[in-house]
Amino acid sequence: MRPDDGNEFIIARLPDDPRIIVASPCSGHGAKFASAIGAMLADMSLDPRAKAPEAFRLDRFSGFAN
Repeated sequence: MRPDDGNEFIIARLPDDPRIIVASPCSGHGAKFASAIGAMLADMSLDPRAKAPEAFRLDRFSGFAN
């Protein structure tokens, strides 16, 4: 087993169009966390100011950095 510090997931709004939310489990952990991720995505869909935890941010990848 290894620690999961968020590198297994991407949950973020697209920088060019914040109406679009990107979500990817990027590992086999997706099913285990589906209800929590679903709740987070629902919150983000209903509240345009809501953001996912920093560990899941898309901009941690250089192609999406501001």
